[in-house]
Amino acid sequence: MLRATAPCWFPPGHPKGQKVAEESAPSAPRFLLPSHQLAQNFGLWVPQMYYQASAFGVLQAEPQGRGPAMSPAWPQMSKEVCYLPEQRVSACRLLAAPKLTERPSSVRVSAPRERKRVAHFPSPCLATGPTDAKRTLAAPSRSQRPKDSKVGRKSPKMRKGTGMASKTSTTVAPKRIIHRPSLQSSKKPIIRQLSGCQVPTVIRRGFRQLFTKECLQFCASKQEAEEKALNEEKAAYYCSRSLDIYLNVALDTLKRLRGLTPSSMPGLSRVALYSRLEEFLLTQDQLKENGYPFPHPARPGGAVLFTGQGKGPGDGDSSCRVCCRCGTEYLVSSSGRCVRDQVCSYHWGQLRWRQVAGGWGPQYTCCAAAPGSVGCQVAKQHVRDGRKESLDGFVKTFQKELSRDAYPGIYALDCEMCYTTHGLELTRVTVADADTRVVYDTFVKPKHEIVDYNTRFSGVTEADVAKTSITLPQVQAFLLSLFSAQTILIGHSLESDLLALKLIHSTVVDTAVLFPHDLGFPYKRSLRNLTADYLGRVIQNRQDGHSSSEDANACLQLAMWKVRERAQTQPCHAAPSPATLACP
Repeated sequence: MLRATAPCWFPPGHPKGQKVAEESAPSAPRFLLPSHQLAQNFGLWVPQMYYQASAFGVLQAEPQGRGPAMSPAWPQMSKEVCYLPEQRVSACRLLAAPKLTERPSSVRVSAPRERKRVAHFPSPCLATGPTDAKRTLAAPSRSQRPKDSKVGRKSPKMRKGTGMASKTSTTVAPKRIIHRPSLQSSKKPIIRQLSGCQVPTVIRRGFRQLFTKECLQFCASKQEAEEKALNEEKAAYYCSRSLDIYLNVALDTLKRLRGLTPSSMPGLSRVALYSRLEEFLLTQDQLKENGYPFPHPARPGGAVLFTGQGKGPGDGDSSCRVCCRCGTEYLVSSSGRCVRDQVCSYHWGQLRWRQVAGGWGPQYTCCAAAPGSVGCQVAKQHVRDGRKESLDGFVKTFQKELSRDAYPGIYALDCEMCYTTHGLELTRVTVADADTRVVYDTFVKPKHEIVDYNTRFSGVTEADVAKTSITLPQVQAFLLSLFSAQTILIGHSLESDLLALKLIHSTVVDTAVLFPHDLGFPYKRSLRNLTADYLGRVIQNRQDGHSSSEDANACLQLAMWKVRERAQTQPCHAAPSPATLACP
């Protein structure tokens, strides 16, 4: 009868197992078989880890006189194979293994050295939130597997993801979360102000260097001067809609930083400046030639013009008028309204000689069309000038007594007009002093009905006239209190402004005469061209019309430029006293 002599045949810690291990003798016949095969023969369950081991069990026959009961093939094997020490160590390790439960029927034991696919179950830590991300990924035991789970039945996608996670890391990776910045910590985005002005960077850099040079004159540090220059250049760039406007604003900024005003000349007082300007006053012949009004010798409040006016087609008929824009004759009623509704098609530009195909020819500056072509602008009705026809209601400046330290004054004047049923009438007046400060600027309500605001040139709109209640007599009263007969008035084609104001004044400096045209009289250069040529500025470039204050300051600066030019060529002369100037 055979009995179990290997320690692995007894449960761990069994006393018989220890006794068998002690009684084992090398002289006894032994038969070598794989330990897991021997355990199966006796109905014992062996874990999978022991299937791949090469341990052997020892089978010893019980001595009963007959000898051990063995198979016919065993005696020869027992004579040639001896017991190895490693087999005893493997048997001892098997005794130290924990007690194993009965294997489940659903688990199949593979053969030795057979590769088996093992299913990996995901850990609950993977399905939890980010707070459990630091938990250790523990391998699930057999008791934790769900009852309805089947080994090797998972989808390839899940098996691949969970298997890689269990093999490559021992901690669960944190869940990816979309970054959402906090509204409290994030700053409000700065919307950069865009400008439609396309100014080259070289020009902007040059003006910035000029601004920095001037700011160094009065700033405490170089950094402060650079910051101020940068802010000034940015302000000039963002308020400009074109390159011409940028150059204009930048030059004005440069002059302001230099502290130069049109009247600020070294060592020149107001009295001396007045005496210098006297050299450029218009003579009586020039006043008559350019159409300045003079008092009527027989009719009080009337004016007379000495310019040769030819009779037009409507001079003999009071109801017939000639449009000053398109030259068409039209009929008016006693109130000045057009008898028939006629559309006025005209060119708002002036004729200029320009190079055309085959030579030179006249073209309109507005649309480059030839004379006689259809107008590029359309108005609702025809209009006329009418200022030289209405010569009533004029006032004349008078002489005033001045104190010893006072002088008559230097002012620049500019007016804007609109078309009414009786021609052009005053709608805005601006007066600036010698320091380019505006001392008087107001809108004026015309006496007659307005038919065209002429906004392209006047800059006056219907809303501007609707909110004012100032009339022409009120404007005349203020100007008579401000001016005297000796006050120098500066303007461009000032006769048109005086006709609109119905003011008679002969102490004037006209920039249109001061800077004559190359072709001579009656041609005159425009204020825009004079300002660009002599002052390096661009004016009257606004889409909403001209600005009377801008035009008045431009006239004043042109007069000062002429005074400085004359001072460089002629020595200074003694200035007359204010008392002498006040004498008639």
